[in-house]
Amino acid sequence: MKRTFLPHATGSKCIVHFLRMRRTLLMLCLACSALPVRAGLWEAICTVESNGNPRAVGDRGADGVYRAAGIAQIWAITVKDVNRFAGTNYTLNDRFDAEKSRQMFRLYTEHYAKGRSDEVKARIWNGGPTGNTKKSTIAYWNKIKKHL
Repeated sequence: MKRTFLPHATGSKCIVHFLRMRRTLLMLCLACSALPVRAGLWEAICTVESNGNPRAVGDRGADGVYRAAGIAQIWAITVKDVNRFAGTNYTLNDRFDAEKSRQMFRLYTEHYAKGRSDEVKARIWNGGPTGNTKKSTIAYWNKIKKHL
């Protein structure tokens, strides 16, 4: 029996598409490998924030800098805060690196929510250091729960 394939991409285009998919999957695997953040929470955050796209960008501020960027849609103020309390030197471009984004997420949630529930961590991630007390972060937590 002869097999027929639907035309989609041929030759080098197909290979390039495959390599891009493989690279994206590898980046996601690397981003989810560091502990102690539960992989489920990190994956849910990435899905809700960027649908797993490490190159995603949010809106731009008046200064022309992307307010939220990367796989976890990290704000510039969050990068600055992590550098302040952790003594790190992350840059705004590090938000586009899935592994560095995961590290910043881990540092941020450990600093503000160490030993707390996934709900508290997610709501703080969304609403800042006191995000778990804000009613506005409840809807965000409900989105996250769907992906856990």
